[in-house]
Amino acid sequence: MDMEKIGQAGRSDSNSINMRRKRKEAEEALKASETSYRRLFESAKDGILLLDADTGQITDVNPYLIEMLGYSHNEFLGKKLWEIGLFKNIVENQVGFQKLQSEKYIRYENLPLETKGGRHINVEFVSNVYSVDHKTVIQCNIRDITERKEIETGLEKTRKELEATKLAEDAAREYAESIINTVREPLIALDQDLRVVTASRSFYEVFKVKPEETVGQLIYDLGNKQWDIPKLRELLETILPQKATFDNYEVEHDFASIGRRIMLLNARQIQRVLGKERIILLAIEDITERKEIETGLEKARKELETTKISEDAAREYAESIINTVREPLISLDQDLRVVTASRSFYEVFKVKPEETVGQLIYDLGNKQWDIPKLRELLETILPQKATFDNYEVEHDFATIGRRIMLLNARQIQRVLGKERIILLAIEDITERKLAEVEIKKLYEELKHKITQLEAANKELESFSYSVSHDLRAPLRSIDGFSQVLLEDYANKLEGEGREALQRVRNGAQRMAQLIDDLLKLSSMTRWELRREMIDLSAMVKAVLKELQETEPERQVDCVIAEGIIANGDVRLLRVVLENLLGNAWKFTCKLSQARIEFGIIQCDGQTSYFVRDNGVGFDMAYSDKLFGAFQRLHGMEEFPGTGIGLATVQRIIHRHGGRVWAEGEVEKGATFYFTLV
Repeated sequence: MDMEKIGQAGRSDSNSINMRRKRKEAEEALKASETSYRRLFESAKDGILLLDADTGQITDVNPYLIEMLGYSHNEFLGKKLWEIGLFKNIVENQVGFQKLQSEKYIRYENLPLETKGGRHINVEFVSNVYSVDHKTVIQCNIRDITERKEIETGLEKTRKELEATKLAEDAAREYAESIINTVREPLIALDQDLRVVTASRSFYEVFKVKPEETVGQLIYDLGNKQWDIPKLRELLETILPQKATFDNYEVEHDFASIGRRIMLLNARQIQRVLGKERIILLAIEDITERKEIETGLEKARKELETTKISEDAAREYAESIINTVREPLISLDQDLRVVTASRSFYEVFKVKPEETVGQLIYDLGNKQWDIPKLRELLETILPQKATFDNYEVEHDFATIGRRIMLLNARQIQRVLGKERIILLAIEDITERKLAEVEIKKLYEELKHKITQLEAANKELESFSYSVSHDLRAPLRSIDGFSQVLLEDYANKLEGEGREALQRVRNGAQRMAQLIDDLLKLSSMTRWELRREMIDLSAMVKAVLKELQETEPERQVDCVIAEGIIANGDVRLLRVVLENLLGNAWKFTCKLSQARIEFGIIQCDGQTSYFVRDNGVGFDMAYSDKLFGAFQRLHGMEEFPGTGIGLATVQRIIHRHGGRVWAEGEVEKGATFYFTLV
């Protein structure tokens, strides 16, 4: 019996020791849990309040909220939530607090608060009720979203401004093109590389060329190099770099399509609508007929002097030449009376021969021709010079309205006798001048829009930086706290719990990558375009070498055409090739015999570059989605990526004036083409 009591006593002591040991372990685990929670509470990037659920009194507040609102720790402790002035709109009275107790959860999306210093902020406010050690507590999480709201408001404002600017630019461009296409003279616009940006309808009609053979081409290559004219090179490459404008530059050339022509070129360098580049506007006036007439008249005079034919025959011969000219011509004797006029003179100025011939030029049309500048030319300039070209006169005619004219005057020997006559050729340049005024006005308007757009772009860049900073901060917190849990509680989490936490980390890291890619996409439009000649073949080799180093065990057959040179921005085209080759590398990863090819082809008379692979390909029915941001044709579990790479490629190619497209077939590979202008 005594031994049995002793045994029972021993077992009781053993049980007591085990209980004390378990209690100690539980206390240590609780202490570790409290330490970990305290670390999270102190380092959290959200403001946190802890309340007694029964009384509503604040029991603790973390440092982030103290810094956010400006109240001290002691100013919070012991107070009830509805007693603090800045929270009066959250829980206005005891009834509101009881509602929080019963519903266990309250959330405010955009709550206006005022800090102790008087600054107005917007917060996201979330309250949860839960139990700890048989005691009910309320945790209030408060996040400052003021900057995010300002950014959202600013982005929306910028978006509307950019939309309005884009509409204005489109209308301005359409207006400019309509002006260019109404001008009778051929007009052509060139970029700084002397490639054709646009041309007027009359240019195509006069020089017998088509738009698809013209736009994007080097001017010297037009019409099978018909425009490779030495004097044109001199104007574009020597004169214009030193002078912004140059008028009446005479060029004579034999065109295969329209024969030998004599042209007056008027050139202007003007600011391009978007960007810092300048374009050259070239107006082409065909003066072949005028030159032939002048030559013919001089030849006729000499022939008539030699043959001594009658004055009537000579006059008839001269008049037949004059009447074939499109421009109005008039000849005056030394008293400035009209000897003869061309048919076009009568048609343009609405006068009749019987009201003209023999009349003093100033008296024509009820003295419509009594023009001070015309008097200056005829009475002051010509007596000292036998010829004078491109004398500009502006006058308001009663019959045809206000006109701007270029007068070309010649004093020539009369066929019979010693008297000389004045030959006056009149070119109506009213339309050209009006077009120049409209283009200048349009240019000033567009320059103003450019200034607005540049300011909007700078504002958008600032917003992008703020957005990235605002979004990255909570992502870093999520990733960091998830890592803490995985490291400190790995042995206490079930496999399913660890997997869930790892998914949280993966999601946060993927979101961070999306933000980085979006910022890169946005930056593509802000980089200044700096063109130079680039060895694309060498660049492709370098990119593929880097890809091979990331997966040295892969065997990929890379076929790269040699000596492919292009004109473009080396940094931006590197991004294009990294994305296209990176996609080809990724989508051939499951093949034992992967193949990637880079080369060029001629497509519609234009050089096209391509990247081809024999990977998974795609259905052409979805080809229009390829170049949209976040558009993916394959799941993340199959192939990683953010879906922004091809949108970046398209933006860069468009900045180079080219286009990008793709062809493919499911399980038979894909080919991506792009052009550069």
